[in-house]
Amino acid sequence: MRSRSLILPVCLAIVQSASTCAKADQTLEVGPGHAFARIEHALAEAKPGDTILVHPLEDGLPYVGVALLVRTPRLRIAAASHERVRLDGEGTDYSGSGSIPRALVQFDPGADNCTIEGFDLAGARNRSHNGAGIRINQANDITVLSCTIHDNDMGVMSNGHAPDSAVNQRIERCLIYANGSPVRDGMSHNLYLGGTSATLSACEVHSSTSGHNIKSRAHYTRIEYCWVHDSANRELDLVDADDTELPDSDAIVLGTILHKAPDLRGNRTVIHFGQDGGRDHTGTLTITNSTIITPYISPVIAISAPGSNLRMVNTLISDAESGQRNQVVVGWSDSPGSAPRDSRAHLSHNAFFGDFVDASGLRPASPLRFANPPTGDYGVGAETEVSLASGLAILSLRLPSCPGRAGDTPGVPLSRYAHPQSSTPREDDDAPLIGAWPAQSTPMPLPPAAGR
Repeated sequence: MRSRSLILPVCLAIVQSASTCAKADQTLEVGPGHAFARIEHALAEAKPGDTILVHPLEDGLPYVGVALLVRTPRLRIAAASHERVRLDGEGTDYSGSGSIPRALVQFDPGADNCTIEGFDLAGARNRSHNGAGIRINQANDITVLSCTIHDNDMGVMSNGHAPDSAVNQRIERCLIYANGSPVRDGMSHNLYLGGTSATLSACEVHSSTSGHNIKSRAHYTRIEYCWVHDSANRELDLVDADDTELPDSDAIVLGTILHKAPDLRGNRTVIHFGQDGGRDHTGTLTITNSTIITPYISPVIAISAPGSNLRMVNTLISDAESGQRNQVVVGWSDSPGSAPRDSRAHLSHNAFFGDFVDASGLRPASPLRFANPPTGDYGVGAETEVSLASGLAILSLRLPSCPGRAGDTPGVPLSRYAHPQSSTPREDDDAPLIGAWPAQSTPMPLPPAAGR
């Protein structure tokens, strides 16, 4: 009898374990003919590790009034089709009151290691004018993948505090455009990021309607292999918060194309690194193997905090054949008493095309022309009478690694932007060449840019 009494609990444990395993990592399907009619209903049933698979509605109609407040970890919320499934905030006030999020999809504390993939998110508005397509509220290791985010008060918004929250935000292969509120002119953006660390990779970000294309108060911001253009104000506004007073509050711009809109009425600086709220920004802005096009006399790069440094290498700056005179590459407006500016800036192996008063580097005999900018093709044709390869090898440059992701990061560009919203391996013959594209390339025509 004793042996039977021992066997019974063991058998029950095995059955319970098998039952638990059977319930783990389920796929909950949403849409016509499936178990759930609404994504919210599937979210209420989801367990850690589950996938919520969303099928498109008939005739491509949107799921209207979507309001997902995610508090479950390790969820994957994904479109079930190659076409991006539409989510629309029409008729919903994304107030943040009670269980109502401030976004169509909001990841709250506890929703770590979640992924959202393959959606078109639009129409998030609220009375505070900060309704977002996606909001990352203190959650860690959130990935936003292959989404289109447009026509919201804010495209992507995030917040948290270093070193523990909003760690390793990843926004990859996304199209983000036309976000902003006319009521908060200059204060609502395509992306408004905070927290410990955020990386944008292979994204197209363009045409913010009010503020900047990318504004970040994160401790660490990395923008790689992206195309950022035609903002209502700055393309990149990387400014201060409590977290930027910590050491190594760095920003990386790698292999990225930045292009200012013509006839811009807003702020004409391309990149601002420093402060707008009175706190310090203790770190280095590193720009490497990028291409910047601006016709304006305003500084291409503005540095505005005493603890801020600049390093720019292998970068190509063009005046867009504007004929503008006395353009400024770097403008300094930091506080008196800080270290001498020339000790805080390292600029080498860059090329400048135009009349820049503080330029150093190569000057071609003929104007610089890009292959097909309206399609994101910034290859430099062989007709440009300058070798952009001479002496431009970067052999030892290392970039600060992203908090929350292990490993050192080489400063050489491994990829380049490929339209639409992707990247492709960069093939330089020997060493990495100047600019976001390999020089002397003759790339194939690309399809028109999306979202126009």
